[in-house]
Amino acid sequence: MQPLAQLSRNLDDTVTAREVVDYLEGKYPLNELPARTTDVTFFDTFDWRLYEENRLYYLRGKTLHLTDFADRQQVSPLPLKRKTYRFWWQFPESDMKQALGGLVDVRALLPQAAFCEISQELQILNRDEKVVATVLLTELDLDNGEKIHSVQLREVRGYNKWFLKLSRDLGRFGEPQPDTRVHTLITAMTAVNRMPMEYSSGFSVPLSPDTESLTAARTIYKNLLTSMLANEQGIVNDLDSEFLHDFRVAIRRTRSAFALIKDVLDPVISSRFKEDFRYLGQITGPVRDLDVYLLMEENYKARLPEHLQEGLHYFFEDLAKQRGREQKKLVGAIKAPRCQSIIRDWQDYLDGEEDEYLDGNSREPIGILANKIIKKRFQRILRDGKAIHPQSPDEELHRLRIQGKKMRYSLEFFSALYPKQEMKTLIKHLKLLQNNLGDFNDLSVQQDMLRHYLAAIRPGTVKSKKLSAAIGGLLTNLYHEHRRVRTQFEETFARFATKKNLAMYRKFFG
Repeated sequence: MQPLAQLSRNLDDTVTAREVVDYLEGKYPLNELPARTTDVTFFDTFDWRLYEENRLYYLRGKTLHLTDFADRQQVSPLPLKRKTYRFWWQFPESDMKQALGGLVDVRALLPQAAFCEISQELQILNRDEKVVATVLLTELDLDNGEKIHSVQLREVRGYNKWFLKLSRDLGRFGEPQPDTRVHTLITAMTAVNRMPMEYSSGFSVPLSPDTESLTAARTIYKNLLTSMLANEQGIVNDLDSEFLHDFRVAIRRTRSAFALIKDVLDPVISSRFKEDFRYLGQITGPVRDLDVYLLMEENYKARLPEHLQEGLHYFFEDLAKQRGREQKKLVGAIKAPRCQSIIRDWQDYLDGEEDEYLDGNSREPIGILANKIIKKRFQRILRDGKAIHPQSPDEELHRLRIQGKKMRYSLEFFSALYPKQEMKTLIKHLKLLQNNLGDFNDLSVQQDMLRHYLAAIRPGTVKSKKLSAAIGGLLTNLYHEHRRVRTQFEETFARFATKKNLAMYRKFFG
C-alpha cells in the first residue's frame, strides 16, 4: 500500500500560526482540535555515537524512543519511571537497554536539544463534512527563548487531490522541509548555533604538502587544543570516563608532536610547553588508571568462578572510593592557576601572530618533513621488531609499543598529505600490531598493580580472605593470558612486515 504523503514547512519569522488558521478558515470548512503541549528532549553521547549510526534517542512526554532517521521505531518505546538514565546499564531489562548498550558503550547519554512542543491539529472538511486532509501547526519553544513555527500537511487516504490543492495553498507560508524527527533536531540545534556531530574523538587536520612546517605544526597543535578544551568541562562535571580519556589522548598527541616534528617551534616555546604538557599528563594519570580498572569489572568477574567473585566486589569498592578521592584532586588541579595558565598561554601562542623562527625545519615544506618523520619511525619499528625473539625480555616489547604509538601519531598527523584509502590501510595494519603490544602491556601493568594490592591486604578477616582469594585467582588468570598474548607477537609482527605492506611504505615515504 502506498504510504500517505506528508509535507512540512517552517513558517517565516513574519508569519504566525493564527494567520495560517485564518487563511485556511477563509477557504475551507475545518475543525480546530485542542492544542497539545509535550516536552521533548533529544539525547546522544558527547561524540554523537547514536547520530553517527543514523539513530535518534529522545524522550517525548514520559516515554523514551529509539528511531532511525526515517522515524522507524528500532525497539519498543519505553515508559520512563525515573528522571532519566545516564548510562545504558542503568536501564531496566528491555530491548532499549540492549540496543543502546551496543551503540554507546561506556559513554553517557547527555541532553543535546530540549524544547516544549505545542501542536494543534486542523481537520480539513469537504461539503459532506468528511475529513479530507489534516494540518498540524507546531511551535517549538527552545530553552533559550527562541520559537520555531512549522506547518505539516498530511494526506488522508482517498483524497490525494485535496492534498495537492492544499499543498499549493500553503506554499505561501515557507519553503518545504523534511517532516522527520532528525530535521526537528537539526532545526532546534541550528537555532542555538549548534549542529549534530560538532565533536568527534577522531583526528583529522587538513594540510597541504607545500605548507611550511611551522604553519602545519601550529595547525596540528590547534586541533589538539580544541579537543582538550571541548572535554575539560566534562572532566570537571565527571559526566563519563571518556572525557578524561580524550583529554589525555590530546595531551599525548601534543607531547608526541613536540618529539616527532623536531626543530620547528622556537626552542624557548618548545622547551617550556614540553614541561607543561608533561605536568598535565601527570595530574590526569591517576584517575584515568582507576577508570580503566573500574571499566574492567565485568571482564575480571568473568575470569573467575562464581564463588570467588564476591572478593572482587570488595576490590572494586575500594577502587571506586580511591577514584572519588583522586577525582577531587584532579578537579582542583585543573581549576588551579598553573593548569589554567598552561592552557591559556598555549592558546595565546597558537592564536597569536606566527613567530619569526627561521632555523631548523620551520620553513621546510611539511610534505618533505612528513616523509622523513614517517620513514624514520617505520625503519625504527622494523629494526626493533625484527630483533625480538621468543626469549626477548618483556621490556623490548614495551619499547616497541612506544615506537608503534609514535608511528601511529605520525600517520594520523599527516594523513591528509597522502591518498586516503592507502593511509587507512597502513593505519589498520599498524593497529593490529598495536593491539597485540597494547594488550601485552596492559596485562603487565594490571598484574603489577594487583600484586601490590595483594601485598597490602591486612590478613585476619573474612573480607580479607575473600579478597585475597579473588585477587590471587585473578592474577593466575591474567598471567596465562599474558603468556598467550606474548606467543602471538611474532606472527602479528610478521603480518605487519609483509612485502605488500613494506612496498606501500616505500611507495609513499621513500
